[in-house]
Amino acid sequence: MRPFKDIVKTTPEAIAALLMVESTGDSADKGMKLVKDAASFGLNLRDYLTLAVDTKGGDNKWKGFNGYEAVKVALNLPHANDFEAGITLQAAANTFQTYAGTRAMFPEVIDDMLKFKTLQDNKVENIAAIVGQSRTVSQREMISTYYEDDADDRKTYIVSELGRIPVRSVRTSEASVKFGKRGSGIEMSYEFARDASLDILTPFASRIARELEKSKVAAATGILINGDGTNAAADVQNFSTFGATGGVISSANYKALAKFLMSNANAGYVFDTFVVNFDMYVELMFMAQPIIGAGATSPVDYMIGKGAPAVSTTLPFMNGMVNVVLSSAVPAGKIVAMTKAEALEELVMAGGNIAESERSILNQSITYVKTEETGYKIAIPKARVVLDVAA
Repeated sequence: MRPFKDIVKTTPEAIAALLMVESTGDSADKGMKLVKDAASFGLNLRDYLTLAVDTKGGDNKWKGFNGYEAVKVALNLPHANDFEAGITLQAAANTFQTYAGTRAMFPEVIDDMLKFKTLQDNKVENIAAIVGQSRTVSQREMISTYYEDDADDRKTYIVSELGRIPVRSVRTSEASVKFGKRGSGIEMSYEFARDASLDILTPFASRIARELEKSKVAAATGILINGDGTNAAADVQNFSTFGATGGVISSANYKALAKFLMSNANAGYVFDTFVVNFDMYVELMFMAQPIIGAGATSPVDYMIGKGAPAVSTTLPFMNGMVNVVLSSAVPAGKIVAMTKAEALEELVMAGGNIAESERSILNQSITYVKTEETGYKIAIPKARVVLDVAA
């Protein structure tokens, strides 16, 4: 992998002149060279152009644009219609048809168009709601392991003079993070792509993005429950241990759910996220469903209304603390409870989708492929448990 300091700065005009040549074969060859240059630094094309293209020199023509955005403008590749400015998505389609090398930008332009058209995140299952952080890496990474220092004489943070300070250690295991490439694509015939505006792809590209997200959530859920090959499977805690009856989520078992959260908080793990399947999500949603005809207040509520002292139990970590997120990969009757910032980490392989840019150039038909190469690993093993509601 080449270091970033070896990236040679260029201009948007130079990239446009490189790719927009009359010879289809010459344009394709130069597009492939651009893609391979990006891959040599472990970057996808968007990140490579952002770093390699200088937008600050000259007559300040590119003020407000980063390198990637400036190249899109220079290549006449808009991601939205602006009729007042005379900009149409048909212009992008014409560029891709005329200059084969520009198709290296095709997956990125479609992604930009999709973000502009949909505006809001419409993914039901969302990996960002599950992982504590997402990092881009340029090579395989070893799984780290976290060790608590729980010796009896070092359980507190009160350290005597010259005494030993409690420490935790993070070590590297011999096992590496397992990566998987996930995604799918759309292939368009030459005739279709010649006559169609790019925005006709919006509903299809949106579905691909949603399916990709669902695949990543399933992979992350599997690691949360079963471990990552170095860190063991999550501990399983039975709902009945906390006083629940009937093996269901209900208002009658709300106290048991609170005791489950408090018990783990007392052990040092404050859970702020429940990962559940669709059925469990509905159960949690209707747990507080009102009962028609029930009394309006309890005796304590009545006395407080008459001036008796009110006891506030709104501790910050118990008051509105738990976010419920969806994963269809969670088994029935289970809740994965976790501290989001501490439980799981996502690694994204840099340049992992570079093959899609190459495929867009080489195929006779225009192909949109959306993939990501990601891996997941446990950060702090005890920062997640599985609550078995039925047990």
